[in-house]
Amino acid sequence: MDQTIFAQIAQLRILLHNMETDLGLSTLSRNEKDIFLAFCAASNAGTCTTERVRAQPTVRDVSQPTFHRALKRLIEKGFIEKSDDLPHGAYRIKGQNVQNT
Repeated sequence: MDQTIFAQIAQLRILLHNMETDLGLSTLSRNEKDIFLAFCAASNAGTCTTERVRAQPTVRDVSQPTFHRALKRLIEKGFIEKSDDLPHGAYRIKGQNVQNT
């Protein structure tokens, strides 16, 4: 096995960790991070449905109860919001609060 590729992966993990810390994501659990970033990847103009998020490969295997508990915590922490003007199952990313949590 080529150890170089593993060293490169390790460097990417360190870079990702530093970016998450800089952006205020280090306080989130692994599931919260994965779900929040899946929202970011699947969103259209900052709005996304849970159905589209659940289709993302990083959260596809997260159980439904775990997904919804993490979603609730993301709402409580101000990363995502549910609004009356959004259809059922749709949420909005609150980007302005990400670095301040």
